[in-house]
Amino acid sequence: MLCSLIRKMCTTSTTSLQDTSSLQKTTSTYFNKAFNNMTASSPILSTISPPSSPAMSIESDFEDHDETTTIEQPRKIKVMIIDDNSVNLTILSRLLNKHFADTIQLTSVQNSGLAALDQLTKDEVDLILMDIDMPILSGVETTTAIRNNDSHSEHSILQQNMNVPIIAVTTSDAEEQRELYRQVGMADCVSKPIAIPKLRMAIEEAMKTVSTNG
Repeated sequence: MLCSLIRKMCTTSTTSLQDTSSLQKTTSTYFNKAFNNMTASSPILSTISPPSSPAMSIESDFEDHDETTTIEQPRKIKVMIIDDNSVNLTILSRLLNKHFADTIQLTSVQNSGLAALDQLTKDEVDLILMDIDMPILSGVETTTAIRNNDSHSEHSILQQNMNVPIIAVTTSDAEEQRELYRQVGMADCVSKPIAIPKLRMAIEEAMKTVSTNG
């Protein structure tokens, strides 16, 4: 009887395994058939394939970063200052460097009209800040020499410098004196001690007709 019971258990286990295998085959067949029907009715699904790994493109990567944007900045205004007082020259130089560093390049500092005229035969400038009360050649006389191309030296003043804007920077700022400055060809007059807003306005007005783009 024990042998009979063992044979029955083995038969039952074999049948169960066969049933399980049969169920798996049936399920697999069902899903395959369903998927085939879906892909047959949908062209989009039939073309789906696993995404491939993105390929690294050295050329495209460098192309994205190779282009550099260059913004051309306007050239700074080249300024000459003329004053026979060394203290005034120092104060004016520091003032320009502190308050006008973004627009002005101080290229020449001269302590007399004669020295300025000689320098103007060699280097071009865009603007002159001129003291008036100077020995030998006053600011008015120096301006007249510039406009008339009289360099008081062996060489002529550069053509560019003959028409350079000149701003008087002086304590001699009465109205009749200002009129004299205009007559000899000065663009404006700024009083000493210098007020930054007035100097800025005078420079902007004087440079309106002068190109600073080099």
